[in-house]
This record gives sequence, C-alpha cells and structure tokens, in this order.
Amino acid sequence: METKYKIGEFSKLCRVTVKALRHYEQIGLLVPRHIDPWTGYRYYDICQAVHLGRILHLKRLGMSLEDRAWR
Repeated sequence: METKYKIGEFSKLCRVTVKALRHYEQIGLLVPRHIDPWTGYRYYDICQAVHLGRILHLKRLGMSLEDRAWR
C-alpha cells in the first residue's frame, strides 16, 4: 500500500512551501500523483520527494525553472 501525502504534509516533509509546489505543478515540473476529483486535494507519494530534491538541487545550481532541459 502506498502512502499518499496531502500537499501541506508533503511541503513540510520536503521543506518547501505549498506555493512552490503549486507553481511546480503549474509549469509541469512536479505534478501530484493523484488529485481527488471530489475535493480537489493534491496527493504526492514519497518517490516524488526524490524528484523534488533534483529540482531544488538544479535550481540551486542556477538553472531556470522555465528552462526546457527540465522536461
């Protein structure tokens, strides 16, 4: 059974803001694994923390979030 984290839980776990996660979703970098059709809640899984870590690392290296190389 996989553990799902709501956006607020995932943001605390990964030490990023909810606003940043929503921005990454909007530009297609990190899309929630599941969005509940009834509530609109965004759910992430733990594997996405690794992907987020890569995003944050490349960002620290100076790569623009809008750079095509991310995709």
